[in-house]
Amino acid sequence: MRGIIITLALSAATLLISGCGTAAHRIDASSNNGLTTVDDINFKDWQIAAEKGITSLLSSGALNRKDGRKTILMISTIKNSTTQHINTRILTDKIRQAVLRSGKALTTTAVGGKGADDRASKQVRDLENDDMFNQSTVQQAGTAIAPDMSLAGEIVQQKTTSGRMRESYFFIHMTLTDLKTGLAMWEDNVEIVKQEKTPLMGW
Repeated sequence: MRGIIITLALSAATLLISGCGTAAHRIDASSNNGLTTVDDINFKDWQIAAEKGITSLLSSGALNRKDGRKTILMISTIKNSTTQHINTRILTDKIRQAVLRSGKALTTTAVGGKGADDRASKQVRDLENDDMFNQSTVQQAGTAIAPDMSLAGEIVQQKTTSGRMRESYFFIHMTLTDLKTGLAMWEDNVEIVKQEKTPLMGW
């Protein structure tokens, strides 16, 4: 009898636990309904960081040129100085797209902090003197446009614990450098702080 009671109790507990789950579903990427974790940068954090960085950069006037030509911007690297695996390309791609949409600058994919985003600019010039191709259609050496400025940055994370409270502070620093002079033409920071209270039972 006791064995039957234990079995029924375990079965009920299993049903209770399994019944707490929710089916996988999509959410609006512009909403605040995504998962929030203290140790990681989540999609909403990327949106906040990109929006603040873009607004600051475009309003600074650092991309403007007196000669009327559009600035050519190179996307360098966002250094990850946290203990987490972070794909910083989410941030740089959002900024690149916003800069292009603004009309204030052009971005190059022929060169980048980790190499060219699109190696075709280099590859097609290797077709010169290749008798398979009509040479009048081959892109010539010396025609690609070099960047004027470079966008780089770093992400730093600081963790704090007090009793059952856990906190992560993410500091995202971005810099725009004039490649001719090496001078920083714009700098700004985005700060993200997240907290959670850990449960008493550990689950």
